[in-house]
Amino acid sequence: MYLLGTLLQQDIILSLYYINQTTMSQFYGYTVDITLKDKDETIRGIIEKIGDKEITLRNPVNVKKDGSYAKVDSSQLNISSSTIADLDVIELAKNDNKYIKKQMKLLKNKDQSQSRSQSNSEPLQQSESSQSKEKEKRGKSNKKKNTNNRLTSTSTSTSFGDSDSCLSPKNDLDVRYVDVYNEKPSQKKKKSDLMDEFDFAANLQKFDKKSVFEDISNNDHIDESNRLVSINRNDNKKEKYGIDEMVLKKNKHDGWDNNDNFDYSNVINGSNKAKKNTSSDTSQGNDSNISLQSRAVSTASYERKPSLTPSFAQFFSSIYDESPVPTCSTLQISDVFTLCKTKFELTDQILNENAGNNLSDLVVNKIIGGFRIALKNHNEAPLVLLLVGNNKAGSVALTTARHLFNKGMKTMVYLLYNTKISQDELFDEVDDELKRYSKIGGKMTNSIEQLEQYLNNPDGSPLEFIIDGLQGFDTDINDYGEQESAEANKLIHWCNSSKVPVLSLDIPSGLNPSSGTNDSDESLVVNSRFVASIGLPLSSNLNMYKFGYCEKGRVTHYLVDAGIPRRVYTMKGGLRKFDRRWFAESGSVELKVV
Repeated sequence: MYLLGTLLQQDIILSLYYINQTTMSQFYGYTVDITLKDKDETIRGIIEKIGDKEITLRNPVNVKKDGSYAKVDSSQLNISSSTIADLDVIELAKNDNKYIKKQMKLLKNKDQSQSRSQSNSEPLQQSESSQSKEKEKRGKSNKKKNTNNRLTSTSTSTSFGDSDSCLSPKNDLDVRYVDVYNEKPSQKKKKSDLMDEFDFAANLQKFDKKSVFEDISNNDHIDESNRLVSINRNDNKKEKYGIDEMVLKKNKHDGWDNNDNFDYSNVINGSNKAKKNTSSDTSQGNDSNISLQSRAVSTASYERKPSLTPSFAQFFSSIYDESPVPTCSTLQISDVFTLCKTKFELTDQILNENAGNNLSDLVVNKIIGGFRIALKNHNEAPLVLLLVGNNKAGSVALTTARHLFNKGMKTMVYLLYNTKISQDELFDEVDDELKRYSKIGGKMTNSIEQLEQYLNNPDGSPLEFIIDGLQGFDTDINDYGEQESAEANKLIHWCNSSKVPVLSLDIPSGLNPSSGTNDSDESLVVNSRFVASIGLPLSSNLNMYKFGYCEKGRVTHYLVDAGIPRRVYTMKGGLRKFDRRWFAESGSVELKVV
């Protein structure tokens, strides 16, 4: 029994010694002030070694009471733990912990050797001798280890003694804690005070919640019926409902898919066109324009201003390595389309189909946004109005309307043509596209009164975008008849006053397609925010900036692919400058005006 108790006591001593050494290993490289018992003096230095019964300081100095320093003869000073009265940490070690890791590894190896020696010990005398040998080895290994770690801030305290002193009670030492961030020492605290924890349970018991809530209820004199919780309370709650109750109402039907209200009798092919009665039609046309005319506000968005650009302007695009983009005249673009038809059997229908498809992609993806017609979008599709003239641009606008309708957009076509007031026959391309568009269920009208009715429908989608195809490169608004010109001018006034973004084909309607100027009323020009050139850009678009009709940066220009073969540009000398690859991954290219 005595032998068993002795072995147990030895095991406890070794365990406490290992804990003490592990704790001491973290102080290597600390700068400390050690107050001695007998001499009543303070020694400052860097901890070099920590032995069983002594501590070694590197670069020691004597700290006087007035704060001055006195040098010590030796570069290292060994201080016995029995002579230490107090210890203050002045600086922490640096981030380099290699020496500390070595000390911890050494202590771990010693602990393993001690465990093996304890398992093999039989008598108490052999255990004590092995313990003394282990202590000698620890002393030798500790003398071989050095540290260069410096300190920045923290605090701690401990007492240095032999391993047996771990079993004896320790006196609480005064420890000076250093403020790491402000580098100012805080008040001295007892080590025992740091171990105290806040007792939440005891403090909660001091709070009498029941009495507090009773006091609140006694002082509350608000009627229950006036409380917020009683506002939505239904006193007459039903358990059974009639067949006409608790039924969701159907969504209002705007009649957009109903074509019965549209009259196409005035939109027929020229070969079947009846004789025009100008006397009666004039009054009828004026009556139908009263509603839209009342909304129109005369704006002069394209009123000529002093030119803000140099004497010339050019198109540039990053697609073409920032090189100038050549422009064409109306005669050149007309020759290009003629060569496509005669030499390559690319009919106007094929070119219009290519242009309309690419233009619809431009409107959906780059202007309005494809998310507006996404399958997961349950909102109403945006409404696009297309102003169609009896010309090449009108046929492209109709093809674009058909593609937009197929993509999920709501489209409305206004045709600036009526057999009763128009002097020219309906263009064959426009007639063919009208038939295709009407067969797929597209909406169109040539009556401003009917257009006004559908745009003001409160149950329908609001108008969000307008495509201007009244003019193009082959027509001038001023070349229309008197009544058609009057209707075109009212449409232009209304477009400018509606503040809905407008995209014009080839050139804004109202400007001469050859010169880019307006020789009559400068206010009768569509205030376009986008201009889409079909096939090739027109030179007249640059003249808008040259003559001060438009400011740079206000209009965004696009070039739309119509499927023109490159070999077309090699058939005439005046077209060779256009021989390049105009389009690659996209059917449209943005052009910048500089």
